[in-house]
This record gives sequence, structure tokens and C-alpha cells, in this order.
Amino acid sequence: LFQPITSIPLIMVGTKEAFEHLLQDLLSQTVIGVDLEHHSYRSYRGITCLMQISTEKTDYIIDTLKLWDHLQPLNKVFGDPNIVKIFQGADSDVIWLQRDFGIYIVNLFYTLQAASLLGFEKKGLPFLLQHYCQVHVNKKYQL
Repeated sequence: LFQPITSIPLIMVGTKEAFEHLLQDLLSQTVIGVDLEHHSYRSYRGITCLMQISTEKTDYIIDTLKLWDHLQPLNKVFGDPNIVKIFQGADSDVIWLQRDFGIYIVNLFYTLQAASLLGFEKKGLPFLLQHYCQVHVNKKYQL
């Protein structure tokens, strides 16, 4: 059963100390959810400006701009085959993680591909959240 979003703590990670806490928590997990925000307005290549990682008990927002040179240790988590990494938009996210931070992923679960294999007509995250979690997502402020 899913907990209400209001009962799960949200931790902003913008310092080396907060990053170390995040890293230790993630290394103790067996499943995490990951999403990246990438900014490419007026840019050919773009830049990863935000990383969101969720565990069963905590949501983290990582300021990748502040911690740009310190994120490589996340390879301990992303490269661990005992931790499942759940992605929705993995095609671009995998490229951005490798290009910007030298982070490589082992044991990835791609929800978009899973929805396709299951034969769903709709494969987007709002549909999957509504179908499986009865959660309605308002994407009005996404960008």
C-alpha cells in the first residue's frame, strides 16, 4: 500500500554533508526511483540541473549544479546490481548521467518499456500512477 505523499519527508541535497547522508541511505536500499531534469534552452548540449531520487521512506532532490564535481560516488549505488533503479524516461536520463557525471547504471527497470510490453495503450507516468496507485498527477508546472 502506498503512503500519502504528505507523509514522506522531502530532503533537499545541496551540500557535501547532505550528499554523504543521501549516499549512505541509498546504499542500504534494494529499490530506488530516479528522475532527472535537464535544461537545454539556448543550448545545443544542455545540462542536468536536478536529480530526484526516491526510496520507500524518503524523497530527495539533489542540486546537481551545486554538487556537480561531487556526484561521481553515486556510481556505488547506480552500479550495484542488488539495487533496482526505476526510471520512466531512461533513454535520455542514462545518457545525461553518463555524460555529465560519469555515472553508469546496472539493474535498471524502465517503466515505459514495461508498459509497452504489457500492451498498455498509454505508457506515460501520469497514466501508470493513476492505474496502479490511484494518484492523479497535475503536470501543469512541470516545466
